[in-house]
Amino acid sequence: MGRFENKVILITGGGSGIGLATVKQFIKEGANVSVFDYRITDDLISTGCDYYQVDIRNSKLIKESVAAVINKWAKIDVLVNNAGIEFVCPLEDMEEEDWDRVLDTNLKGMFLTTKEVLPYLKQTHGVIVNTASQLALVGSGLFTAYTASKAAILNFTKSLSIEIAKDQVRVNAICPGAINTPLLNRQFENGKIGPQGSLNDLINMHPMGRLGEPEEIASPILFLCSNEASFMTGAYLVVDGGYTSW
Repeated sequence: MGRFENKVILITGGGSGIGLATVKQFIKEGANVSVFDYRITDDLISTGCDYYQVDIRNSKLIKESVAAVINKWAKIDVLVNNAGIEFVCPLEDMEEEDWDRVLDTNLKGMFLTTKEVLPYLKQTHGVIVNTASQLALVGSGLFTAYTASKAAILNFTKSLSIEIAKDQVRVNAICPGAINTPLLNRQFENGKIGPQGSLNDLINMHPMGRLGEPEEIASPILFLCSNEASFMTGAYLVVDGGYTSW
């Protein structure tokens, strides 16, 4: 019997990468998984989970989709706020709409989803896990909007944990390093040079000398959602191959 047998899990950004690996691990452990994502991928469909095409910047779509999850399962035990985007640009060249798109997706979308799901988590004494980044902890040129959004997630997590501890709802965050996902690989395809140099340069920023795999982030997410982390709230777990240890 899995750790999440008959639990209802809602994951945003579950169509690929870390989110998809998390979906698969929850299903393997007996959970009923629903996913909100802007793009519904064949890989996601093949997992057998429930999926809803949702732009998490859209409060109306979130309300309708959460209602659909409740209509089917009558509860939500876990919320994993994983949806997010990157944007690489010098600050002087960044348009206001670029800044708004990153902050609205990475931070406002998390607020909107959490606000809608929280009443149901209070009923189940549930758990929230928010995906931040190692770049929430250190600076990185050309990533100002992204790093600002991810750093904000950590204080969102801490403040919310204090607010809802009395309701026996735990909330924690995870800070992944660079992960071997389609999104990352597209940045370096055909030998492209990114803001942090070549792919090898990025790898060498991790003392372990490699990228992480999505499953290596999914497993700690499941730990944070499990009873094994029952005394953890308001914390963030850094899983970055040593990136922030320099």
